[in-house]
Amino acid sequence: MTDKIKNLLKTIKRDYFNSPFTIMLSLVILYLAVRLGIWLIQWAFINAVWSGENREVAVKNGATWAFIRAKIRFFIFGFYPKDQIWRIIITFLIMALSFIPYFMKKIHHKVLVFASHMLIWPIVIIFFLSGGAGLEKVSTNDWGGLTLTLILSSLGLLYSFPIGIALALGRRSSWPVIRGLSVAYIEFFRGIPLITILFMASVVVPFFLPPQISVDKIIRIIVGMTCFQSAYLAEVIRGGLQSIPKGQYEASDSLGFGFSLQQYLIILPQVLKVTVANIGGISISFLKDTTLVLIIGMFDLLGMVSPLASDSNWLGMEPEGYLFAGLIYWLICFTISRITNRIEEKVHTLPAVGGTT
Repeated sequence: MTDKIKNLLKTIKRDYFNSPFTIMLSLVILYLAVRLGIWLIQWAFINAVWSGENREVAVKNGATWAFIRAKIRFFIFGFYPKDQIWRIIITFLIMALSFIPYFMKKIHHKVLVFASHMLIWPIVIIFFLSGGAGLEKVSTNDWGGLTLTLILSSLGLLYSFPIGIALALGRRSSWPVIRGLSVAYIEFFRGIPLITILFMASVVVPFFLPPQISVDKIIRIIVGMTCFQSAYLAEVIRGGLQSIPKGQYEASDSLGFGFSLQQYLIILPQVLKVTVANIGGISISFLKDTTLVLIIGMFDLLGMVSPLASDSNWLGMEPEGYLFAGLIYWLICFTISRITNRIEEKVHTLPAVGGTT
């Protein structure tokens, strides 16, 4: 028996079997976990139904994953026309390929790549998904499923990040007007529930627009979510700014750096280094917050479950639908978490100094 196994057994005995009460409690919890695990395996895999045309194939003690197979297109692409789904695939492929410059060492000013995303992503999404210039027009009402979730979360985070940095810097500004406006913005949006902002963007804003001006609902929602998220990101960045030693500011001043160069080259890189974990956590939270759009009539991944389970051929399939949506959310959030951890490890690893001769 290896030392690692011996140490593990000692730890288990010390933490979970060190007294009659803890022994009994540990055995009860272990028993319940085993029973739950066995039932879940039987329900989800052994007794599950994997194919079928309607709910008649369902069994009492097993999941009906045939519902997911039959409706998978709607879960992923919403009500987007089937023959136009290739446009969604191309859109997300372009967005994915746009991350390649971040891994190119020859490109030193990655902020320019980020700025290009702010310009290119909306154009690509509007052109391919909405249509025009030779492509069939598709209403944003048909956008839904995982596609809508990713669009809302990616664009919301994309624009809230620079706004959050500007607000954080503004809150620490020596100019009272800029500081006051930044504080007012942050406290206003942090004090209002997101669902209220979504209702205002969806219902109230159109009443204040001139009759000749029409702003699509999804654009209003993205703007509202961006304003909300940027307030929280501003506080995260501000916390990072406060953690920077005063000597860093004094050193950059002694080198003759102005405010812009000081922030761009010295301060903000260190801020992002210490706040990368918090930014990742906020990104995960924001992704899950997109489910609130269901309340204002937009069908994201979670919102697709109810209308799909209302199909007369698949009545009562909500449990499978919610489990599938939850699994997708977990996979995305877990991926973001792992990427964040990887970035955090990388930025905290000092480069090797010197070399062999």
